[in-house]
Amino acid sequence: MNKIITYTLGLLLAAVCCLLGSCSDFEPTGYPEVPSLAKVTDLKADITGYTVNISWALPAGDNVEGVLLIRNGNGSNPLRLDGRVTSYTVTGQPMEQEYLYTVKVLYDGGYVSEGVSVTATIPYIELPNVTGLKAAVNGRTVTLDWTLPADESITGVRVIRDGDVDAATLIEGRPTSCVLKGQPMDREITYTVAVVYDTYYASKGESVKAVIPYITPKMCYLMTAPSIQQLPDDDERAAASWFMTQDNAELIYPEQIADLDADIYPVIWIEIDRNGLPLGWQNLPSQISSDETIAALRQYSANGGSLYLANMATQLTVPLGIVPGDMAPTVYGNGDGGTGSDVWTINPYLGWDFRNGSDQGFYDRTEHAIFKDLTFEDPNGYGYESLPLIGPGQREDHNCLWDCNIYDKGSYPDVIKNFEVTTNSLVLATWGHVRDHCVAGLVEFYANAEHGRCIANGFAAYEWNQNSGVNPYQRNIEQLTVNILDYLK
Repeated sequence: MNKIITYTLGLLLAAVCCLLGSCSDFEPTGYPEVPSLAKVTDLKADITGYTVNISWALPAGDNVEGVLLIRNGNGSNPLRLDGRVTSYTVTGQPMEQEYLYTVKVLYDGGYVSEGVSVTATIPYIELPNVTGLKAAVNGRTVTLDWTLPADESITGVRVIRDGDVDAATLIEGRPTSCVLKGQPMDREITYTVAVVYDTYYASKGESVKAVIPYITPKMCYLMTAPSIQQLPDDDERAAASWFMTQDNAELIYPEQIADLDADIYPVIWIEIDRNGLPLGWQNLPSQISSDETIAALRQYSANGGSLYLANMATQLTVPLGIVPGDMAPTVYGNGDGGTGSDVWTINPYLGWDFRNGSDQGFYDRTEHAIFKDLTFEDPNGYGYESLPLIGPGQREDHNCLWDCNIYDKGSYPDVIKNFEVTTNSLVLATWGHVRDHCVAGLVEFYANAEHGRCIANGFAAYEWNQNSGVNPYQRNIEQLTVNILDYLK
């Protein structure tokens, strides 16, 4: 069966609503269905290529406000078309899947008629692939070249590494090559190039294999003071001191970033954790927030370098172009904290309460590489295991993470999925006690044509020096950091 790009029709309908003045949001509450009201007639679904053209006839009368178009019985999220509209074109319906379309007439006062339904199935269409796909390796950079089919409906290509469709690189237009930097070393990698047609469909894809030679990678910790001892916060001093006990670890300074070869220095760790630091990336230490440093980091990232942004440094995702400007972390704390008797944990089971069936998703991230060799426990009696990071005692409440609720769920099942699609990311953990989708605290941002990979960790529980004594879960903080840095190399 043809491998296609998966889009939900709800997303497509919502996008159309933004473009057409005749569309508006619809809330089913308060719109009673009245069987005696006249329904549409002559409902048809005609298929032309990849599109479904739905048409109908409206009842006579001036009291018709519009119609509601419902896909696959999902009456909670219909598309409202205002006025005496008698047709609608659906794009993006998957091939070889039968879809049910129901049309109801919307009358003055918010009343609707019973629905009339029709089904439509787009037949399988063999889409032409690229030809002459070749891979050239130079250090840790792979250059792919190919020839496109002669087809005017091509809107882009999708480059997939080792079958990971979620992390694929989408290149719009009619490209015939792609440069992939900072590729994994010392193993054979399969690159698949699929041609995208009319935005929503892709060919099966052609594949080529390449082996990237091993280069001993070094990892960097970005300093904001002349020495570790001069760093202004005990947590930053503890993190940098531990970092220098690791193999192939180097302290670097902002003026060195522009000269870093991402093949040799594939990852930079930026750790900012300070009492009293105001919210906003512009308020980060000037050594990091300066125009020169931001430009150097952007270039390093565009060259294939990976970034680990910890604690308050997660705010750098905005100036580095990793998240949109209106999606900066908003859950923020910079105070002294306090003393508590519980254990602060992080939870990789996103949407725990929805795991047994729901219109919202359940996402188990425990198999991700950053959780390797870590032991999940339930020290607080949540009813599920999470990862403890700091034990009872004095804790600084320095969260710097994302409240996904403020972005709503869009056309997706829940706010986590909407956040992931919007930011090209994978949310890896929320607060330990959270059973739904409200907070994204540990996030992997996938690479694209503008930047390399990034992991952002904004949890207050990720505190490198517990002020009241030895943290019984210090090993988890250290192992999690080792895993993240290894994963980003």
